[in-house]
Amino acid sequence: MLNQRKGDMYKFINFTWNPIKGKCLHDCSYCYMKQINPDAKEPRLTEYEFNTNLGYGRSIFIGSSTDMFAENIPSEWIARVLDYCYQNSNMLLPNTYLLQSKNPKRFLKFIKHPMMGRAVFCTTIETNRFYPEIMNKAPKIEERVEAMEEIARLGRSTMVTAEPLMQFDREEMVSFIRRCSPKLVNIGRNSCRKIVLPEPTKEDVQQLIVELKSFTKVNVKDNALEWYK
Repeated sequence: MLNQRKGDMYKFINFTWNPIKGKCLHDCSYCYMKQINPDAKEPRLTEYEFNTNLGYGRSIFIGSSTDMFAENIPSEWIARVLDYCYQNSNMLLPNTYLLQSKNPKRFLKFIKHPMMGRAVFCTTIETNRFYPEIMNKAPKIEERVEAMEEIARLGRSTMVTAEPLMQFDREEMVSFIRRCSPKLVNIGRNSCRKIVLPEPTKEDVQQLIVELKSFTKVNVKDNALEWYK
């Protein structure tokens, strides 16, 4: 079923849809889903979700509860989700689909699917650094950037989310994000206060925002406004 966007999620999203459920391979320490469902089982394709009325003219975030492009998700599951979106969306007033992954190189394996023409491709760049004890099994930042750079080169719409934003080196951070050619950069703070992350200073965040605004639109989420003001 479609779920209406809640809380501090992206404001341009109307609904979320999660036909693939279960524990995310990346196992990032700060993941909000680990707090909501600490006993999550291995990923599974949920059959009843393929009775969902996706409607028309909507903005739908597919896979908001687990990374459906992680390497352990079978390709046939992903293809079935994309097929369903394409076959069940109104052609005159189609939906826009947000696909977000820390493994965006896998987007490229499906980039020629007709549904992908209706997608916005997003990855997480929470810092230019790599904190293995925090990011665990997630692909390294440079790998994410290289894939997003290729997706943008193909003329697809891209977006970056810098959430939870961690300590960064501004010059390289800006360079990484610029290479992704995002139409929007989303900045958010760690929402799981039980997990302590290396957060940047308010001044660093403000300078980052100034530089990002020179080439893209920036959205500061409500949970990060104290950095911005």
